[in-house]
Amino acid sequence: MEYITEFQPSLLDVLNISEINTNKKVTYLNVPCAFDIETTSMLINGEKFAFSYIWQFGIGINNVFYGRTWSELLDFLTDLKHWLGLNESRRLIMYVHNLGYEFQFMRKYFNWVNIFAVDERKPVKALCDLGIEFRDSYILSGYSLANTAKNLTKHKIAKMVGDLDYSLIRNTSTPLTADELKYCENDILVILA
Repeated sequence: MEYITEFQPSLLDVLNISEINTNKKVTYLNVPCAFDIETTSMLINGEKFAFSYIWQFGIGINNVFYGRTWSELLDFLTDLKHWLGLNESRRLIMYVHNLGYEFQFMRKYFNWVNIFAVDERKPVKALCDLGIEFRDSYILSGYSLANTAKNLTKHKIAKMVGDLDYSLIRNTSTPLTADELKYCENDILVILA
């Protein structure tokens, strides 16, 4: 997993991205893509606050990148939009396991064009103006991330357990250990596979 501060077009050189055209005049880029965040929460004056401290993005099978702030993510995805020529009719599908949870953190950072939800705070897919369509891989698969990993046949990637202590309060400046980063990376690798 590589810390990325700016998009590098050479990332796309190793990818074999084909296109799928639909009868609704939408073209989808056919490449595995995944997104995840890790969050922490704390009580301040008896009120619970939660925030993210790392994001992970994967494209292809083994290309996983991460950043620590929402501004880094938005800069990265804006560059990705430019290099892939994304828009509302040319889209990249990005799978998120349990989109409903991540969506509560990311909803204010994006301009949403269309959201389809099965219930309040349960989006199945959400299209933003960057041409990225976030889809909930948990709702689509019906499996937890651990069970998804167990059911993989072509790629063997285990969902790591216990390497990320959720009781610790972290922020975007908190140093992360190699084991903690590997935990974050594996969550993306499972979704990509």
